[in-house]
Amino acid sequence: MTFPYKFKKIFVHREAREDEITRRILNAFPQLPVEEVPSEAAFLDIVGAVPLTEGKKYLWLSRYKGNFIKYCPGATGTSRHYRCCNYLVINEATNCPIECSYCFLQGYVTNPAMTIYTNYQKIQEELQQLSAANPGRIVRIGTGELTDSLALDPIVRLSHKLAATVAELPNIVLEMKTKTNHIDHLLEMAYRKMVVSWSVNPAWIVQKVEHKAAPLEQRLAAMRKVNDAGFMIGLHFDPIIYYKNWREGYRELIAALAEVIDGSRIAWISMGSFRTPPPLKENIRLRFPKTPILAGEQIRGKDGKMRYIKPLRLEMYRTIYQYLKEAFGDPYVYFCMESLDLWKAVLGKAPANSGEVDYYFARHVHRQFPEFQFPEPEPARYQQPIWHAPGEATALWQAPVEFVGLNTTPTGEAQ
Repeated sequence: MTFPYKFKKIFVHREAREDEITRRILNAFPQLPVEEVPSEAAFLDIVGAVPLTEGKKYLWLSRYKGNFIKYCPGATGTSRHYRCCNYLVINEATNCPIECSYCFLQGYVTNPAMTIYTNYQKIQEELQQLSAANPGRIVRIGTGELTDSLALDPIVRLSHKLAATVAELPNIVLEMKTKTNHIDHLLEMAYRKMVVSWSVNPAWIVQKVEHKAAPLEQRLAAMRKVNDAGFMIGLHFDPIIYYKNWREGYRELIAALAEVIDGSRIAWISMGSFRTPPPLKENIRLRFPKTPILAGEQIRGKDGKMRYIKPLRLEMYRTIYQYLKEAFGDPYVYFCMESLDLWKAVLGKAPANSGEVDYYFARHVHRQFPEFQFPEPEPARYQQPIWHAPGEATALWQAPVEFVGLNTTPTGEAQ
């Protein structure tokens, strides 16, 4: 396939020179110059001061030294006021070749290059430990937190490695999130116990804001293939973006989704409004001066992020949720980083804590996809921490208990 991303050079850490993923990438881009460097510090001396737009034209292949699996960043403070769900992430790469105007990475990454970690075997080991340490509990985990899961996956094929591992783990639900149409290589796999998810927005937003992402019609065609192949599907209306014709845009989008996706294949649907740390807005203005996404009045929430005012968020959520119910019946919908009063106003109930949200996910997946034989959820299990490995005395990588269980009662209404 032809990639819409253009790279100028490949840098390889000396330790990763003979790794399988390194060889795949070098074979895929034989025309690119390759430079071997002895350390990450040496690499950053070369490109560390390069602007982000230019930095994305370099590939940096290295081994990751820490734990790949961590809590979703939303749990590190946000869940005191905005309910989170105990989702885990695999940071298999950093930075993204897609250029969405709203992307938080442009205010987050310190290494401007497209970084790919080559020691995937450690991810497989951590998944096995995670499964063994939490028997009887369905654990949701996804790639694509700091990159797009499928942007380079037709070359890297990490999906094949992880799907083969998860196929043998009874309690792990793996999600891969994308804005691409790079799914043909997934259809080659024998495994289907995977949630393939798309970030979705109306065609106008895709065209104006999600630069280098697949056009909406290409994503829809990819969804149809994945749906027909028997994968689980996720949809992320996040960020929901206000613009003049947002009602018509989201109505048309959801009608188009219903044409290609069977509601019985939907694992979950998220909703979350456009939100940014205050400094990110300046980065957006500098990199995308003509972007339309900064329209709409915003205020600072209790987690420090700027959000649309609550009446606007409520109106948009209610409208989109109604469209979803009309299209798919009764899909499992949840909020990402949203206040409890809006959970109740839109969905009719507000989870008592993050463990309860986690249980709702598990119950739905267990009922919706019996072919994967996930363990039947028991509510009490989801009020306990998630453990990294069998026999450990602490929860997953020292995560504060307040972010995973009983201590997540709200301290006040968030804006």
